Amino acid sequence: MRYSLTLCIGLLLALVACSEEGAENAVPEDFSIVPEGKADNYYSSVATEYEATGTVKVAMTPDEFADEALRKAMIQGRLTAVGLYLTTFVTDKFRGIDSNGDGQISESEVFFRNDSYGGFHAMVRNYSAETENVVPDANGAYDVTFTIDVAGPQGLLQAIPGEWDASANGLRFSFQMPEGSAITGSSIPRQDIRRFDPKTFTGTLESITVVAAALPEVQNAYPQYAAFMADGLFDITLFFGHDYNTARSDLREAREAFEELASLDFALPVARFEDLESDSGPATRTLLAGGKEVKVEVRIFHSDMFTTNRKGQHDLALSEVAARDVFFYNGHAGPYYGFYLDSAGMAQVNYSEFSTLNMVEDRQQFIVAQGCQTYSQYADMLYANPAKSEANLDVITTVNYSYGRGTLTILRNLLATDSQERHTAVDFYTIVRDLNNDWLNDSRDVFYGVMGIDGNPQLHPYANLAKLGAACTEAKDCGEPSGNLCIADGTKKVCAVKTLGANACPSGSTYRQLASGSTIKNAACFKDTSSAPVTTVFGIASASVTAGKILDLVNTNSAQDLDEIVGLNARSAKNIVDYRNGLDGLESTPDDNRFDTLEELDAVSYVGKATFGLLEAFVK
Repeated sequence: MRYSLTLCIGLLLALVACSEEGAENAVPEDFSIVPEGKADNYYSSVATEYEATGTVKVAMTPDEFADEALRKAMIQGRLTAVGLYLTTFVTDKFRGIDSNGDGQISESEVFFRNDSYGGFHAMVRNYSAETENVVPDANGAYDVTFTIDVAGPQGLLQAIPGEWDASANGLRFSFQMPEGSAITGSSIPRQDIRRFDPKTFTGTLESITVVAAALPEVQNAYPQYAAFMADGLFDITLFFGHDYNTARSDLREAREAFEELASLDFALPVARFEDLESDSGPATRTLLAGGKEVKVEVRIFHSDMFTTNRKGQHDLALSEVAARDVFFYNGHAGPYYGFYLDSAGMAQVNYSEFSTLNMVEDRQQFIVAQGCQTYSQYADMLYANPAKSEANLDVITTVNYSYGRGTLTILRNLLATDSQERHTAVDFYTIVRDLNNDWLNDSRDVFYGVMGIDGNPQLHPYANLAKLGAACTEAKDCGEPSGNLCIADGTKKVCAVKTLGANACPSGSTYRQLASGSTIKNAACFKDTSSAPVTTVFGIASASVTAGKILDLVNTNSAQDLDEIVGLNARSAKNIVDYRNGLDGLESTPDDNRFDTLEELDAVSYVGKATFGLLEAFVK
């Protein structure tokens, strides 16, 4: 089968999602508690988010500067240009695509005319630009210091030519753009940007220098399953954009989704895909979530359902975004674009419409933006809606060009059940990893990621805290087997609850990692019932939840963050990170580049009582 790009708007749409392996539903019970100091922390993400800091000049008269609204607009115009030309430098490029299948890339099929310029498989998050400082220069203009986020491969800072800035723990590099460029989001010079190359540009250039440093990786968490299913209904919409190619990949993908629902034992609203209409209603089934029966509804929409009602298609797309627990968009996408739903543009959803959509603040939602470079602004335009934020919305986006692969993998993970139809609650690391592990996504560096999960639950949604520490013989004695464990702890087996992080363990419990053989498989909260003397370091119990949080903190943050955010002195912060990275020459340096005990942390030079006090105060 030939796979084509689900390209940025202006090229063909090819949505291909062939049969993929489903999520593993088995819940093994042969775990063992990992002894202190023996855990390997292993998680691989295909992309990293970086923050780029730089300065750009903005020409303003004193009167323009004094007008707050005008000043902000003029600065924003410059920062929009910075973001677009930084994207032009770092994004992956290709000459064009043979959309008509004649074996040639004709003039009308050319997409980038600067495909030899830059190209590092990265993307700027357009609406992440923030103004940090504005100061006048000696020539009557203003120097605006800004930050802007960029996502790309883990080795991005090794790939871009530049110089390492040790003080910022980042890469200093420069890129060019036409001098004085200022762009509004409503008037993007797409063709100019897609042909821009400093080597061939005939106008005057200006150089922008930035320092890019990796941002801390967000911890694993669960989708908001409990909130999705609290009303007894888990509703999902699959909305397919329009493919104007003869093969009509949008229809093929929609058909595959219809057939997938049949294989998952859904009751279909019609017998044949050809009979499916926009008002046919959802496919339905039931599952058990935390012991309660929940109805699942999945709706499928595609372009051919609306040939005589494009306004209805446009309005329905937006109302489904607002109404459903989970919404998938599969189709054309790109920077400063929305939903491409028909060839004539009659149903097109503009990206700015998301910010004014009537959405519900107290509703948790999850949106999958399955298209080209949706990292650019799809999540941020939804977050610009007054009712939405990272507290109530999670969004999956792509950094590079999407092939439409993985939609059904996400669906299967969201609906994963055991043999007794009990929902198993797949976490976000698994959802995103399975997307990126698809052979096509992996080989073409699509780079899927999720935004907004920092405040999501880490405790399993079906954890039964009432049974924590109770004697048991098997997991079902403790509650739903997917969220509860029966683990040998010393001479007896006791109930524990699954967790993705120490922060989620309730008071009176201890966080422990679990292994099957020599591999870390899970982590759990155990009731703290030990009567043995408690080992402490500066008053902090070595096996306490607080200790686990402190170790998470020092294992996952840079020296700069430990200094500036946590409040440690610079020497302590540097020594912690040097020790973690094996740069201090101590024989005790951990092989796994992490601290496993408070005692190990206490052994670092310039880490003492004051440091532990600051760490304890921060995590509490």
